[in-house]
Amino acid sequence: MEAFLVLADELNLDRTAERLRVTQGRIGQLIRSLERQIGAALVEHTGQDDVVLTDLGTRFHEGARRGFDVLSAAMADCQAAARDTQVRLSIGYMPSIGAQGVTRIVSAFEHRHPGCVVHLRAMVNFDVGASGYVPPADTDVELIWSPGGDGKALDAPGRTIGPVLHRVGRGVIVPSGHPLAEFESISVEQLSGYALLNPSNSWRPELVEAWTPSVTPSGAPLNRLATDIPELAGRRELTLDDFLTAVARGHGLHVTIETVFDRMVFPGLEVVPIHDMPPMAVVPIWRSSSRNTAIRAFVDTARDISFDPGP
Repeated sequence: MEAFLVLADELNLDRTAERLRVTQGRIGQLIRSLERQIGAALVEHTGQDDVVLTDLGTRFHEGARRGFDVLSAAMADCQAAARDTQVRLSIGYMPSIGAQGVTRIVSAFEHRHPGCVVHLRAMVNFDVGASGYVPPADTDVELIWSPGGDGKALDAPGRTIGPVLHRVGRGVIVPSGHPLAEFESISVEQLSGYALLNPSNSWRPELVEAWTPSVTPSGAPLNRLATDIPELAGRRELTLDDFLTAVARGHGLHVTIETVFDRMVFPGLEVVPIHDMPPMAVVPIWRSSSRNTAIRAFVDTARDISFDPGP
């Protein structure tokens, strides 16, 4: 096909052979093979090396050129994608998500894209910006918690939220001996009357509401404190310990995930599951300006792999 298209451009066997770096004899073989498949002549010789297209050759050239251009574009796109995944990809994750599940996804991605060098790190510190969590500049994609169960609470200009990979029930952190600690699980209604600490009161209202609602399903108000955890910690970059120590110091209770103590121990604190609050979702998040094929390939892999947070 390529030989015919070049010959149709050059209308000369010698120049066609030179462009394709083959012999004139090879060009002749390719054209005759194509003509046998079609069942008619595509070119006519007008001299020793010169040719013209027949009427059928002109018709075939128009269709073949369009098809070849589409094929070439697809080839170039896939080649670019292959090059793009042969780069470095920095992936971060919140430790409370579970290293086992994250490692399983990353290992599957590395198996699919062996040319991509992956840097994986646990995010011990995270910045609770005004619009919610923002990945640091040196990280391409991060796996984080999103309240509400669907990832929409984190949606904001400049960031892209990927598919939900895992969901976990909600819970409230309370001091041991607290009245709520007597229950195996509670409803949102039972939070009424207790002081509740938010990760950040500077978040967009939709995100604050998704993390800790302002009212119960029956309409009873919840006491979300004006003082948030960043104010208590004296900084905007927080660690999980900042949340736990705020509760341990008696500043209030904190609504989080019911599995928060599955991977760590904090004596004097307990988590009580909340059975009627939308779950927390694990989602990938990245900057919308990062149009990196490796990011898309990683997200596709994460979507394909069954997420198991592990012990």
